[in-house]
Amino acid sequence: MLYRQPRPEEIVTQSGCAPERMLPRELTVCVWNWQKSKRAGWPKEFNALADAADLFLAQEVRLTPHVTTQLEQTTLSWTHAASFFSLKKQEPIGVATGAKTVPEQIWFKQGAREPFFKMPKMTLAVLLPLETGQKLLAVNVHAINFTGLKLFEQNLSRAAELLLGFDGPVILGGDFNAWNQKRRNLLEDLARSARLTEVPFSPDTRTRCLGRTVDFLFTRGLKTLAAGVRCTDASDHNPLLARLILQ
Repeated sequence: MLYRQPRPEEIVTQSGCAPERMLPRELTVCVWNWQKSKRAGWPKEFNALADAADLFLAQEVRLTPHVTTQLEQTTLSWTHAASFFSLKKQEPIGVATGAKTVPEQIWFKQGAREPFFKMPKMTLAVLLPLETGQKLLAVNVHAINFTGLKLFEQNLSRAAELLLGFDGPVILGGDFNAWNQKRRNLLEDLARSARLTEVPFSPDTRTRCLGRTVDFLFTRGLKTLAAGVRCTDASDHNPLLARLILQ
């Protein structure tokens, strides 16, 4: 085993300082897999994206001391859900959601494990207050990769459990590892069941695996004003950006 499982009290941590009590009606969302912040250009790219975002859904977040410092220097409140801890340095690795306001509620769902190293995947949801008086549910997913459809479907069902019981506006984003048509079909089934609309990107320069896009952004109760993909060598994934407005 090259990692250790977090104890229950270690899974969710928070950092940073949000400047607002509520999110605005019109907001910018960023979705980005950080590839554990391993590349030299990550800090500069991250700072630019964090400055632009009201809501940031990040995957493969490794909370090294340097990354933690970077998060604390933004104007976002960060919630991190650890899938596992690195064995050598005991650094939590998982997903993180940043927002310009502090979450009112936090949920997490541990998914199935990758087959070789047995590392679990994580889904994180936060409930955020909006200036309209509504609540926004933001769900951040890093889906299981090298498995068959059954475990992938189980992984998506964790997100469905969070989505289907909520009637308000929703943002669902992340790295879904939907690298074949059957996986894509299951993801589209989830979106339909939760009444979500996929945000389109044109030109579509999202990161691809086996010729198919793996990063997605879905919404409910919001209209897309603009959306784009920022090409970068700061990670093996290109970040997604969208300007959204509550309907």
